[in-house]
Amino acid sequence: MFDEGTKIAVFAIVMAAWVFGLSADKHAPFPDLATAVELSQLPALPMTAASDGSPAQARVSGQRVVLSAGFEAKLLASYVIEGRVVTRRTFRHDPTSAVSPLDLGIVWGDLAAPGGTDDIAFGTGHRMIWFSNAPDADLPKAWKDQVTNNHLIPANPQVNDALMAIEVGARVRLRGYLVTVTGDGISPWRSSTRRDDGSIVGGCEIILVTDVQVLSQDATAA
Repeated sequence: MFDEGTKIAVFAIVMAAWVFGLSADKHAPFPDLATAVELSQLPALPMTAASDGSPAQARVSGQRVVLSAGFEAKLLASYVIEGRVVTRRTFRHDPTSAVSPLDLGIVWGDLAAPGGTDDIAFGTGHRMIWFSNAPDADLPKAWKDQVTNNHLIPANPQVNDALMAIEVGARVRLRGYLVTVTGDGISPWRSSTRRDDGSIVGGCEIILVTDVQVLSQDATAA
C-alpha cells in the first residue's frame, strides 16, 4: 500500500499528465475538413432570422446528405439563427469531430442586445453549455430559451474557415439545416428542433452550416 506522501505524489503526476494532454490537444493542428456538400442540391433557406429575433425554422423533406469520414446527415429543418456568441469550443478527437469540429454557444433575442447577458455566467463542458444567473438579475421571461448550444457541421472547407474565425462576443448569422447525423461507431446524433428543451443533453442544435455572416454589433434581425 502507498503511504499518504506517495499517494499525493502519484496523484500530482497523473493530474499533470492529464493537464499536459489537454494542452497538447488544444494546440494540435486540425485535420483538413473533407466534407464538400453540393449546396445547389439543398432546399431553399430563409435569408434571415424571424422578425422577433428568434431562429427561423421550417420543416424540410428528409433529404440525406453525404458528409465525410463515413458520416451522413438527414435534413430535419431549414434554420437561420442570429445572435451573439457567448461560448466557443473546438474538438479534435471526439467521435464526430471529423465533421463537427466546433461548438458555438449563441444567445438570441433580448439576450443578444448590449448588456443582455451582463448578469449571466457561461461555460462549456463536452458538447454542452452551462450558465448561471445572479440572484438579483433582471432577465426576460423564458430567457433560458434564448440560450443555444450549437454543434456545427461545416458544409465545405470555406464555411469551416469562416466558422473557425468567429470569436466570443461576435454577432453572427448562421444559415443551414438542423440534422440527424449517422455513421459508424455512433448512435444517431439528432438535433433539437425546439428552443425550450434546454442546452445540455439532447437540447442542442446540430446545424449543417452552409452560410456564415459576421454582423455589426448593432445589427438586429430583419
